[in-house]
Amino acid sequence: MSIWTSKAPAFATLVVASLLLAACFESVSLSRATSRGGEDTSGPSAVAVLDGSVTVTGPAGYCVDETATRESDTEAFVLLVRCAATSRNSPILSATVTGQMAPGTAAPENLARLGAFLDTRGGRVHLSRSGNAADVQIIETRVDDGMLLLRIEDSGNPDTIEPGYWRAILPVAERVITLSVLSSRAHPVGEERSLMVLRDFVLAMRSRNAP
Repeated sequence: MSIWTSKAPAFATLVVASLLLAACFESVSLSRATSRGGEDTSGPSAVAVLDGSVTVTGPAGYCVDETATRESDTEAFVLLVRCAATSRNSPILSATVTGQMAPGTAAPENLARLGAFLDTRGGRVHLSRSGNAADVQIIETRVDDGMLLLRIEDSGNPDTIEPGYWRAILPVAERVITLSVLSSRAHPVGEERSLMVLRDFVLAMRSRNAP
């Protein structure tokens, strides 16, 4: 791990920090979100974090779960859920934002290198919500449209959350962010639709934070 980070671009180093933050906050926040079932959420459609440097927003119909938002001087975690119950199962969204500036747009070769690292034991430790690399399997890795897309199976997810989910890692507003789309076991969402929602999530974040 130390050898890898010493040679890695700053972008990749910041990603590791953001993954550690996500692991700390997501499990409790996800459990609370699924325990509310079909309860409406009256939160805002967007929230500015890190002194307004990044605005987190989701696709149309999603609201910020303010009870699950966590922020420090250097990092922020935001959970988004459907603003109102619908007849169609909907995933839960999360965003983790690092406070440090990312050194420019992530080059495809850096994203590919990061993807290769995350598929090692050391990388899977950072992806795991339990901190156990054995819980995590990366099913698919692809570099697409300036981001790293990961299909992950994490048996350490909360009992109320499906183990399989999509995650995107990319720079937004010159910060490193990770975006995840997760499915409740009680209201499962298919893999293909989850990926569509993730792409919409990325589009919403880029559009809202465009210079």
